[in-house]
Amino acid sequence: MTINKELLRNPKVSPLLQLIFSVCFFPFTQSQLPRVISLNVGGYHFVTTLSTLTKDKDSMLAAMFSGRHELDTDSEGRYFIDRDGTYFKEILNYLRDGTQLPSAERALEVYREAQFYQIEGLIDTLERFSNVFAHKLEEARKYKLGSDFEKWQQQIITCAQNKSLQNLTSTSKVSLLSQEDHKKIMGCGDCVGPHAHNLIVCKPAKRGSVQIHDTFENVQRRVKETEPVVCPLKDAEMKAFVDMTLADLISKGYAVSLREITIQCKNTKVYYGIGKEECQLNITEHVIEFEWCTR
Repeated sequence: MTINKELLRNPKVSPLLQLIFSVCFFPFTQSQLPRVISLNVGGYHFVTTLSTLTKDKDSMLAAMFSGRHELDTDSEGRYFIDRDGTYFKEILNYLRDGTQLPSAERALEVYREAQFYQIEGLIDTLERFSNVFAHKLEEARKYKLGSDFEKWQQQIITCAQNKSLQNLTSTSKVSLLSQEDHKKIMGCGDCVGPHAHNLIVCKPAKRGSVQIHDTFENVQRRVKETEPVVCPLKDAEMKAFVDMTLADLISKGYAVSLREITIQCKNTKVYYGIGKEECQLNITEHVIEFEWCTR
């Protein structure tokens, strides 16, 4: 079977297939590679040994420089890796003797590079850093919430941007509701008490909070007009999602703040001689406010 080498350069062919084809159909031996390797990693130049690059046998670098497939070179003959090389120095330093670690300030970015190059020893070591472990913990929480975390977050951003464009304002608010709470508001509005819902709406104020009485119809109408983002999460999961979303947005440079509005019915139904039943209408509306700054 003949495989055209141009196939391996075709961007439509996945990197995994390119690697499989190159290993199977264009075998090289490691002896063809020089003992001293000059590298160009995204414009950053490095010089190291072949033994250093292949030290971690299970890493991507070891696979790349195993001699089993073709490597790209730049105009001066350096082996080219199409990856930002800002933190590659730390990768090489670790591979050289296994003891040189990055500073705490650079640990998280080096951790991401170690994941890309699949250097498990460095990954395990860096996870002992506080900020790296916090990142790993946050990723685990996102994973637990489901694979749609990024999709929901993008929906929130898009909704906020559309509101500002529509109203030509430098600020916009997006309301978030769990699926359970949205069903409660959009439901029939029946109450356990003998009368209609007796709603207490608690909103944050400059000092503490303010409580106001409202009707179920008014609250339902306001929510419909607000067009909230409804997340298919349980109430217990919603708080974690909102907190992580807020932290994520801030880390990406968005100017955002959060306030929470609680809506609760105070009605009860008394069973004489037995006890009482409280209305289950208890809703939390999470409001994220965006401020669009040019500075």
